[in-house]
Amino acid sequence: MNVTRLIAKDIRLQRAFIFPLILLEIAGYLAYALQMPSHIPGVAFGLLHGVAFIGDFLICYRTMIAEEKNRALMFIKTLPVSTAEIVVAKFAANLILVSLNTAAMLTLWGVGHQLGWIEVKPALTAYLVIAGLTVHWFNNAFFVAISLAFSSEGAVWVPFPFLFVLMTVMINFSRIKVALNLQGTVELVQRHNLLSLTLLWAIIAAFAATCVWVRGRKRVFA
Repeated sequence: MNVTRLIAKDIRLQRAFIFPLILLEIAGYLAYALQMPSHIPGVAFGLLHGVAFIGDFLICYRTMIAEEKNRALMFIKTLPVSTAEIVVAKFAANLILVSLNTAAMLTLWGVGHQLGWIEVKPALTAYLVIAGLTVHWFNNAFFVAISLAFSSEGAVWVPFPFLFVLMTVMINFSRIKVALNLQGTVELVQRHNLLSLTLLWAIIAAFAATCVWVRGRKRVFA
């Protein structure tokens, strides 16, 4: 019951923010999409997710840092609510808000295909929707985890070196795969798409469990 109320509290506080954010993302995406050559496959869909990734970060910023600034989390900690309930509710509220944000962007893509506005691949499938939601859940869960594990004011800078490392790994993935002898593992994941999604879900759960452990060992939830 406490978890449900905490989730409802976060969603209620952010309802005036999430919908303008979605409209701004859609407008920004369309403004860039109109400037891109339609014959470049994959770029338009990548840009769609890139815009949504920014939304993931802003959602975390609003639900974590803004609430810490007014000491709301410290007040909640004084109530008969466990650390686990606070952490689970925070992850759940963020995932719900991210789902709304990602679903809106994917709906834009799907409707655009149906109406002929978007002619480049891919067409939306159930797997692409599930995979897209999972990737954005993972992205936001990472932001939430570092905000809970550290001071949010300092943690706001963590994603930037992380993204730099991630981009470096992506660019050099072929060489890294050979150097670490991961060819077999990579091929297995590529053959079984749900395996990679399951791995991301497991990591998200591990983020939440780690935050419960870390926050439970701090004297104040701030």
